[in-house]
Parts: sequence; structure tokens; C-alpha cells
Amino acid sequence: MASGSNVSRKDDPLFSGRGSPALMSLKEPAIRMLRERYSESFAVTSGKENQIHLFLIKLSLWALVRTFVPKDLDQSAKSIRIGDALSRIENALNGSDPELLQSLDTSVSKARSRITAKAEEFGKKDVT
Repeated sequence: MASGSNVSRKDDPLFSGRGSPALMSLKEPAIRMLRERYSESFAVTSGKENQIHLFLIKLSLWALVRTFVPKDLDQSAKSIRIGDALSRIENALNGSDPELLQSLDTSVSKARSRITAKAEEFGKKDVT
């Protein structure tokens, strides 16, 4: 949340559990490929204001990996849908977008670290 925002985390649908349903199906090629590459579970959700969020899920904790916005498609794009983000992810994992793949690798690593820190905070020692 940006500082100065009038909406607290408990009122934000993304953080309160009142947001849109998450796509987690391994029938979706991009989700399956993410799981194969990183040996983790992932979910994709629609956010507000043309945002698509990719989350890593481990120990029932969700960590944001990346937020896709219309400019990720094209500088002139006005909107983005879950299918658009999944297509970008799939292309990266197929080797067609090495820059995005490197970004995903870094972001997944950071998300794992945040989950590990949170799990340790709650007394879970072996998080691997």
C-alpha cells in the first residue's frame, strides 16, 4: 500500500480475502510450468485497476511474486487480463522472454525468502 492511502490492509480486497478467486489449476500450462521450474505452488488473481497478481504459495502463506500491468503487454495497452499474464509467463518459461524469466527467478527467490522469514517468525524452523 502506498503511504497516505485511505484504505487499510484489512479493507483491501487483495489482503482481506475478499478479492477475486485465484487461478491455481495445473491444467493451465503457465501454472504447471511454474510449478515444474520452482517446485512450488502458484496462483494468479485479478487485482484492481488492471492488475494481475502472481503469488507463490507455501505453508499456506501467500507471497506476491509479481504484478502484471497493461504496459507489460504493450506501451499502448489499456487493460490486461489473466490470460495475458499467463501467456507472458508461459513465453518466459519457454525461453521466448529471457528478461522476464530472469525477473521471475529473482522475484520467486525473494518471495521464498519472505515466506521463510514469516514462517520462522511463527516458530516453523524447517521451511524448505
